[in-house]
Amino acid sequence: MSASFFLRHRLLFRSYLFLAAGLLVVAAVLDFGLARLQSGVRAPEDPWITATFDLVEARLAAAPVASRNLEASEIAEELGFGISLLAAGDIAAATPSGEAFDTLIDADGRRSYLRYFDGLGGYLRIGPIPQEREGIVGRLLPPLFYLSIFVLVGLWLRPLLKDVRSITSASQRFAADYREPLRTADDTTQLRPLATNLDEMSARLSGLIQTQKELIAALSHEMRTPLARIRMALAVLGDRSDEDAQRDIEAVVRDVEDIDDLIGSMLNYARLDHPDLRMNWQSVPIGAWLEQVLDRCRRPDRTMSIDLDPDIDTIDMDPRLMELAVSNLVSNAGRYAEQSVRVSVGRRNGGFKVVVEDDGVGVPEDDREAVFKAFSRLDDSRNRDTGGYGLGLAIVSRIAALHGGAVQVDSSEPLGGARFTLEWASPD
Repeated sequence: MSASFFLRHRLLFRSYLFLAAGLLVVAAVLDFGLARLQSGVRAPEDPWITATFDLVEARLAAAPVASRNLEASEIAEELGFGISLLAAGDIAAATPSGEAFDTLIDADGRRSYLRYFDGLGGYLRIGPIPQEREGIVGRLLPPLFYLSIFVLVGLWLRPLLKDVRSITSASQRFAADYREPLRTADDTTQLRPLATNLDEMSARLSGLIQTQKELIAALSHEMRTPLARIRMALAVLGDRSDEDAQRDIEAVVRDVEDIDDLIGSMLNYARLDHPDLRMNWQSVPIGAWLEQVLDRCRRPDRTMSIDLDPDIDTIDMDPRLMELAVSNLVSNAGRYAEQSVRVSVGRRNGGFKVVVEDDGVGVPEDDREAVFKAFSRLDDSRNRDTGGYGLGLAIVSRIAALHGGAVQVDSSEPLGGARFTLEWASPD
């Protein structure tokens, strides 16, 4: 079997081995415990052994002392197992009473029995007595028992883990594309109620997300129509010489431009979260590309320095998306900088990084994660009065994730303001 097969079924193997191993350990501990308990309990006297001792002792007691060993040999031939007399001094430790006998087991597992008789003046030994061999069924019973544990656990787990695997696979597909609701109820048996609930929930969630995106897209497009009319009317009114009217018109124009920027940001953000979005990786000459991007977002009242790694000629990325990300970072830095903005491009951990720094007041440490959330604005220096709607950095974070990377913010040591670092790895 290939390694991929085990990876796909690792839940089955892990659960199966855990349960089977646990049951085996419990069975082994119980078996060992019972064996120890039985070994500590003295077995009751075997009536057959006791009767044999009594009969042999009676015959030997009736024989002359000198011929008792010969008589014992004759009895042994008649019974088919050994009979011998032992002096009391030949035995180091044994039961002294004639009421019980001791059991002896040799290296081959054969049993002999020893009992003291006052009338014989010593010990009488019977054996070794041949033992019946254990049949093949008796030898196979323990392995069959443990094998049955594996089989029963496997039969119990298989449909359950099949349901879990089916639901997990469908959930992963739904996470990748919300337009595909879960359809697992018909493929499950043990977990069908859970699968049914998940199917219904995913269908409602898919419809809700799709409706929300369609609403945002429709609202954005519909808002641009009256905005175009307003621009046209303002252009007509702009010919008036009234200075007060002209100032009012300019204020309205700025508001219209702000609304248009907001709509564009909302459309970009919604577009980046669409399942149909596909990355267009290209190897782009970094110098010319960066100059083109910065020309579009450069502010005349801010000085901007560029630091390029001389060992880098081209960078692997989606140029259209990365242009949007870098322009948002540079525009954000220019908005909050006092005078200077610095843009650096280099390598990091086998990939690439773009660093944008400014000499503003920076981002408080407690707010460094919140700035990348949609519609998030800080209360101090980075508020709405300085411009922006809280979507620019959220768009940067999404583009970084699409490139398999991340963006983070900390403090800039050379400039003293904020430092945004966007890094990503090259595609395989």
